[in-house]
Formats: sequence, structure tokens, C-alpha cells
Amino acid sequence: MFTSFPFEERKIKSIGIWSNTKFASKEDLFVDRFESFRGYEFQLGTWLDDYPYLYQSKTKPEGYGDGLEVEMLDAMARVLDYKYNLTKESPDMMWGAFENGSWNGMLGMVHRKEKNFTVNYFVITGERVDAFDASVSYWMEGFGMSLMSPPPLPKWRGAYYSFTPFVWLSLAVTFVLVLIIISIQDMLQPEPFLGGVGSTWPYLLRAMFNNSIPRLPKAHWQRLFVGSWWLYCFILTTAYTANLIAFLTIPVFPGRIQTVQQLAESDYRALGDKMDLFQNYNDSVFPMLDGTYAYIESFSYNRILVYVEYKVENSYMLREQLYPGHLCWYFQKNTAWKYKFDHGIRRLVESGLIAHWIKVKTEDFLGRDFERKQQLRAKERENQALSLEHLQGVFFILAMSWAAGGLVFAGEVLRHRCDLD
Repeated sequence: MFTSFPFEERKIKSIGIWSNTKFASKEDLFVDRFESFRGYEFQLGTWLDDYPYLYQSKTKPEGYGDGLEVEMLDAMARVLDYKYNLTKESPDMMWGAFENGSWNGMLGMVHRKEKNFTVNYFVITGERVDAFDASVSYWMEGFGMSLMSPPPLPKWRGAYYSFTPFVWLSLAVTFVLVLIIISIQDMLQPEPFLGGVGSTWPYLLRAMFNNSIPRLPKAHWQRLFVGSWWLYCFILTTAYTANLIAFLTIPVFPGRIQTVQQLAESDYRALGDKMDLFQNYNDSVFPMLDGTYAYIESFSYNRILVYVEYKVENSYMLREQLYPGHLCWYFQKNTAWKYKFDHGIRRLVESGLIAHWIKVKTEDFLGRDFERKQQLRAKERENQALSLEHLQGVFFILAMSWAAGGLVFAGEVLRHRCDLD
């Protein structure tokens, strides 16, 4: 019995004379012909512009790659004993698609048998599996959308950010109800304590502004009611004051879009109406920087490209990804030794090294703990002194109060003149 060992010096070797005892199992007959590649140099069809999977090394000469794929290749090379050669880019400057009856880009080089296989960002699809041998999946990723972080809301609104709109509404309703109850109580007394609504609402308002109450009602049951109102206002003003400094000094940002559904419901123009396609990255990224577009690209590449190439620190990625797929390597059709790489890739995935390397390579560009820093970038600011910009809301309230007082005064003057007439 003979079999071939393509990577050995002796291509054809004997595995023994046939007998039922010697070849009792399938493994005895079909031996592993690729225990080692004996230093063979594989030719890879690649493009060194695929963050964080494959890109030009920062420390090595031009043509030497770095990234997740290099880590995977190097790890398996130590076991399988092979070398590899990368290409800087595809000759036709195409990624890899079936057009006009033939494959172009990196897949075209593999299909024409110019290269052994490709390791760039390719997902498993039926069309590609029919033309190539796909490895097992090593990662799952889709297309991500990046948006500019919304600008902070005007600082003059900081005076009312301590409470939500619902709380402010509840305060107004509660004040009106208490005003009505106190007025009714005062009317039922033999000797009115306050003497009408005109005197009651300033009396109640004093407690809300932390001013002392000049006098208490004579009736004990009325004192209990006023005391509960004073306690209510004390807790309320304490809570407001505690939050006020934070909202005056720290910018308040509107809620971010996090899902595709939220993006569709936003003010951005819907993709269903028209999707604008651009020929290069500059034409597609700059509209996103203007805040009028969402930029779509493979998730990991998108995040690094915007930060590294365009120096944008106030953008963020939507949590939801579009069309997630399983990434793989593509080999020439009917590659006999592909299973050796499948076995190695499985071991790397199961050990957690793939996820670790992606995190490390991404941090090489974005910095360590970049996800937490990105989340806090729009929330935390250095300590700063209060300026007129922070307190302008207070002056607006003062101006509106004076305007309201002026209108009331004008109304009283007109009423007085009408009474005289």
C-alpha cells in the first residue's frame, strides 16, 4: 500500500502490505499525510488594509503584516511548520466578488490558483462556498454604523435638569391642590388666617424657596397640614439643591441612537428612500462628520478607521450590527490539507485566543479600556468654575419673573383705573 506525502522529500511512501490485521481501522488506511508542511511557504492573497484583522505592521518593513490573522498564522505555523508570504493589495484593487463571469480581487487570485488561500475579512456565503473551500468560522461580525455624538443641550437649561418634566408637572399640580385646600380651610375658619388666595399662594411659596414661615395657623389641625407641607418642601428643595451643582457644571447630552429601529425613526434620512454610495472613504466619512449621515462599514474596521485615519473622538458605534456573518478563510477548491487549518482554528477559538487578539489589536489603535472611556467621554468632565454660561438660566428665570410681575402690575393699574371710572 502506497500513498502520497506532498510536502515530504519522498512524495510517495509505502504504508505497509495489505492485511486485515494491519489495516483494521480507517485511520490505519488513511494516514495523516500532512503532519507537517516541512517549511513550505504558502502564497496568500491579502490586502494590508483590514483593521484589526490584517494591516501593515508599525514596526516592520513594508509588506509585513500585523493583526489577528497574523497572530493566527504564526500560532499555527509553530505547530504545522510552514511559512507564508502576504501581498500588500490585490492587483485589480478589488476586494473579491464574482463579476462578469469571473472572480476579482483577492478571491480571484485564489480562484486562478495564483495564491493558495486568503485570510482577509470574508464571510461565509453560498456563492463563495461553491467556488472555494471555506475554513471553519473563527469570528462573527457584521456591518456597523457610526454616528457623531449629539452635542450637549444648552447650558441655560441646567436650572431645571435636576428634575424630570414629570416631576416638575407633579410639583405644579401638587402646589395648585394644596393652594385650593388651604384656601378652603381658611374660608371655613371663624377668623381667616391668611385672608384669601392672594395671600395664600405667597405663603405656600415661601417654604418651596427655603424661606421661614412668619406665623402659623391657630387651629392645630391646620398646623399639622402646614407642617406636612413644610416637610414636603424641605425634602424637595434639598433634593433639588443636591443635584443642581452637578447639572450646572456637567453638560447634559440627549439620548444616543443605539439600534437600527431608532435610527430609522430619527431625523436622519431613511436608507429606504435613498442610499448614497461614495467611491472613497473621504467622500463617505466627511458627511458623517457633518452630522447628516450615518457611516456604514464592517464593525471593527469602522471603529478604528474613524478614530485613527480621521482623528474623530466624539463618534460612537451603534450597538446593533447589520447582516452579521461568520468569518472564514478561503482556500482553492478541493484543497486536501485544509482540514489541518480547520483543526488549528478550532483550537484557537475554543481557547479564547481569537477574542483576546481582537481586543489587543483594537486597543493598539484605540487605547486600553477604550469601550469604557468612550461611554464616559460624553458624561465626565474636569472640575470647572461656574461661569455666566452655566448660570444664564437663572437670569432667564429672573427676567421672566420680572416680566410676569410687570404684567400683573399693569393689570392692577388698569383695574384700579376702571374702578375709579
